[in-house]
Parts: sequence; C-alpha cells; structure tokens
Amino acid sequence: MLKNISVTLDVEDLRPADHFEDRSKLMTEKVLNLFAEMKIRATIFVVGDVAKKHPEVIKKAVKDGHEIGLHSHKHIPLQLLNPGNFEQELSDAKTLLQEISGQQINGFRAPTMSLTPETKWVIPIMQRVGFTYSSSVLPAKNPLYGWDGLPTHPFRWFNSVIEFPCPVTNILGFTIPYLGGAYFRLFPSIIRKIGVRRSSNKEVLWTYCHPWEFDPNESYYQLENVGRATSRIAWIGRKKMEGKMRVFLKDASSETLGDIASTMNLSKLQIVDPEFSPLGKK
Repeated sequence: MLKNISVTLDVEDLRPADHFEDRSKLMTEKVLNLFAEMKIRATIFVVGDVAKKHPEVIKKAVKDGHEIGLHSHKHIPLQLLNPGNFEQELSDAKTLLQEISGQQINGFRAPTMSLTPETKWVIPIMQRVGFTYSSSVLPAKNPLYGWDGLPTHPFRWFNSVIEFPCPVTNILGFTIPYLGGAYFRLFPSIIRKIGVRRSSNKEVLWTYCHPWEFDPNESYYQLENVGRATSRIAWIGRKKMEGKMRVFLKDASSETLGDIASTMNLSKLQIVDPEFSPLGKK
C-alpha cells in the first residue's frame, strides 16, 4: 500500500456487568507493545471511565509517543445519552484525560461512530468543550450507525470542528468501512488493497481497532446496545487479528490524526452544515 494510513485504537470496556473479567488493561498493553515493536505512533482514543480505572495504560501510551484522544465519557451510543448532561460529562472526561496524559486532548471519537443526523446536537458541544477535530461519522448507510451522503474526505462542521470521516469503499454495491473493526477481521486483505487503491488523494485514511479484537481467550457475553448477531461477530476472527495487523502495520504511517489536523488550512476545507447536509434536515 503506497498511501499513508494512520493508525487509531479505541480503548473501551464493553462488559455488561462487573462479574465478567476486566481484560481491557491487559489487552491494551498487548496492542501498545505491538505498536512499539512495529515502530507505530498512533492516536489512542480512550473512554473516560477506562482512563479513570486504568490511568497507567494512558501513561504507557504517552511514554510510547502516542497521541491521546477521548472516546466519550462512557462507551454508550450518543442517541442513548441525555443531551442536557452530555456537555459537562464530556468536559469532565476531557479534563481527566488531560491530567493523566499531560497532553492537550484535541480529538474526539463517538462510540460506535454514532454521530448521525439524530445526534447532530453533539456537533456544537465538541467545539465548546475545546476539541479541534472529530473522528465520529461513517459516511454511508450501515446496520448500526451511519450518515449517508457526507463527504468521504475531511471537512469542517459549520461553526465547529474538523471531521475525519471513517474511510469507506464500495464492494459489490455495498459501501463499507474497510480499514477497521469487523471488516478488518473478517475480510481478506485484497479488500483493503482495493479500497486504498480506489481512494482519492483528498481522503485521509486511517485504520481503527480495539484491544478486545486481539483477545481470543475472552469469554463470550452479550454486548449491550447491539443485537445478538452483531455481538457474536465481535468474537469472530480474533485469533488471526494480530497476524493481520502485523502485516498491515508494515505499510502504516506514524502520522497521527492530530498531526494531520494541525497542518490543515481550515479556509480550504469544505464546510458542512448539519442542519442542511444529507439526511440532516429537521
């Protein structure tokens, strides 16, 4: 793969109850060690409640040279949150993450790419809380969350932050986020190669993964807020995830999303008004 592809990691705890073993620290450290071995500098999006429980993981990531971003205060899809409480909760989580990491936290990623027309109320909040960029939308139809019709290249939300949309490509008539998650675990590498080859020079490409995807030994449990099929898929392909990622990281970039955002000419970015963008009208 000749194009630069940034690496991102979403650190979260998906257990529906405390009696299930907490393996988030163990597996995050495993992935961080893999990044160090492969000389990869990544953007690490961390859920606020995980940062509070395992601050040592954040400190290791910082020591290894990674950028830290916020993956919301809890790993709950945006549409299930109370808009009245969200801004303060997000601000508190951002402050906590800054205190632990010693970094200015500039990037935000919504859980499960759940920034959609129904949750566009989050967009001005991101600006007020002090983020400079977001990586929270899937610009396509999707069984979970998507915002079909949005640009596939970076843009600015009207009166708000830069958005790095999830990279997508068309395979057999389906638009899919081919560079991460279940699509990375389940699809052959040729899909990624086709997607990268088809991508335009205006796109910013990034892969995303989760520590639990590298954990074939985790006991199964039903994930919250998703169906049984989606929950089962989360356990498929874990045994091969590390091997696939090792091959992929040989061609990955060590430029973080924050690095890219800091060099952008904001005046040249397309501006998207969520009130009038596709599917975003009231």
